[in-house]
Parts: sequence; structure tokens; C-alpha cells
Amino acid sequence: MKKLSILMLVSIVVMLAACTNPHSNDNFNINLTITGTNGDSVFLRQRVDGEMITFDSAALKDNKAQLWGHVNLPEFFYIAFNDNKSYFTIFVSPGDITVAGDYKDLQNVTITGSEAEDEYKEFVAATDEFDQQLAEMGQQYGQARQMGDTAKMAQIEREYSDADAMKTSFITNYAFEHPNSVVSAFEIMGNSYQYDLNMLDSIVSAFGPSISQSFYVKKLQDYVNTLKSVQVGQPFVDFTLNNPDGVPTSLSSVVGKNYVLVDFWASWCSPCRAENPNVVTAYQKYHDKGFDVFGVSFDKGKEGWVKAVADDHLDWTQVSDLKYWNCEAGKLYGIQSIPQNILIGPDGIILEKNLRGQDLQDKLEELFD
Repeated sequence: MKKLSILMLVSIVVMLAACTNPHSNDNFNINLTITGTNGDSVFLRQRVDGEMITFDSAALKDNKAQLWGHVNLPEFFYIAFNDNKSYFTIFVSPGDITVAGDYKDLQNVTITGSEAEDEYKEFVAATDEFDQQLAEMGQQYGQARQMGDTAKMAQIEREYSDADAMKTSFITNYAFEHPNSVVSAFEIMGNSYQYDLNMLDSIVSAFGPSISQSFYVKKLQDYVNTLKSVQVGQPFVDFTLNNPDGVPTSLSSVVGKNYVLVDFWASWCSPCRAENPNVVTAYQKYHDKGFDVFGVSFDKGKEGWVKAVADDHLDWTQVSDLKYWNCEAGKLYGIQSIPQNILIGPDGIILEKNLRGQDLQDKLEELFD
């Protein structure tokens, strides 16, 4: 009887310990003091594969709250409030982190206790001039477009491209100069669409062993491996998505006889819609000679997709899973920006990638004429 009582006492102590220390497995603690709220709840969120995931939440009491979690290496999070429109970002490192600020000025909160956050702030400050310049050009382009000034639009496009290239060069140099920085990996991942395979592979291979287990390094390694699997000279990767009638349609159903251009696009993508007439011209000119197009839409809604197909006269096979940037076919081919395309030969081997404008016409003329 006495032995049973002791066992019961031990069990109660263990249970109480578990109840009073619910975050015993967490390795970071964010202490928030945010004035000017109305007793809102606060959420610790992170974007994973295009979706915003909530990792922890708490109610603000007397302007204070605590958020907990676990990271192996520093990671980028959002701290959001009830309306989901008010938020600020934070690079979380293991340890105690303090955040202080006013709800009406969340972009200027004070964050201490995270070395990664300090480094990220320095990086943002260093690239701020680029961002301001690009934003101004974006506004100028919009004004020129409203006025129908095509010459001005073309000039701004060239200048924007040059400025964007300078920013990309800065990010590239930063990554090579800071190979053990998670911030480097984070920035390269966010700009990975800017790089060709060889350069991206060089950057990722240069990251040091201290960050090899970083979420961002792993994602980059996966992306590089995906690009290698679908580079020119490799066999095409098959997939099956629904056509507008809901019928599952595979890429392999059109590969094997004709040259096939796999065209990744969307109804909401202005550059895609601008390129569509060029693809239509190529299709009408070379389809009877053995050229086909297989459209893959990154749309979210069927109505807009189907309307754009009709409006742009895209008279070839069209498929989509209506998953936007989470398109399964896009993941297989490492598509992070559109428009993009892949030309597949009758033997199923990838011949070229991203043939647009006159380049597409020249390549088809080479193949058929």
C-alpha cells in the first residue's frame, strides 16, 4: 500500500511538471511588449511551400505576450495580429528574444537577442537603395503604361533590368562572402529564380558545413537537384493534370511523335499573355509539320483560366491543378517564375528551355525548314 502511494505521488509530480512547463522542448522564447493594442491575440507564423502556417499563438495581456518554438538554426518568421494584416518579420535564433514596439508602427519594433535578426537588418539596409530605385522605376513604368508611351516603357524596362541585375550581383557576392550565414541562404532562396543552374549550384555548394542543416540550404539543394534532372539533354519528366473538362491528361500523351513545347503560364500573368500571340503564331505555322504545345496554367480559378484560353486562342492541350505557385508540374520542373517553357523532342529528350519571342520562331525554323 505504501509502495503504491509513492508511485502515485511520483506520477502526480511528473504530471504537474509537464503541465507547468509545456514548452520544455522549445529552444527560443520571444517576449513581446506591444503597446496600443486592444487585447489582440498574436501569432507566430511561417510561410511553408506557399502557405502561411501558425506555429504558436498567445493573448496579449497588459500589452505583453510570449511565443515559443524550436529551430535548429535561425529561421524567418512573421508575427501577426488578429486582423492578419498587421504584422512584422523576425529572424528567430535559439535563446531569449525581446520585442518592444507600438501597434501603430510595427515596422519599427525593436528586436534584441537574435544575431540573425541583427545581420538581416544590416543586409536590408545595404540593399535598401536598390529596392527604392526599383520601386521608383515600377511607378514610372505604370505611369508610362497609362499614357501609352511604349518608348518610355521600353526604356524603363531596360533600366529596371540593369538595376535588378546589380542587386542580384550584390546578393551573389554577399553569399560568397558569408558562406556560414543563414541570412545568405535565405536571400539566395528568395532570389533563386534569378540564377542559371551553374551559378546557383556554385553558390549552394559554397555554403559552409555549419549551416548545411538549415531549412533554406536544404530547400536550395533540392531545387538544384530538380533543375539538374530537367536540364537540356535529360529525358522529360511526366505528369498528369486535369484539362478544363476535368479529364486527367498526361504530358506523355502528346510526347513521342511531335516536338512539344511545354508552356508554363497563367491568365493573371501579363508577360505570359503578351507572349501568347507569339506561341499562337508558332503553333499555326508549324503544327501541321509536327509541332505541338502543352499548356500548364498556374491559375487559381477555373473561370479566369478558361476565359484566357478562349480570348488568346490557345488551341492546344491545356491542363492545370489550379494550385497557383504550388502547381505540381511546376515543382517537377523547378518553375519559380513564369512565363517559362521547355521544348521536348520526339524522342522525349529536352532540347531547349525558355524560347520566347523571335528565339522560338528561329528554333522552329531550324527544326522544320
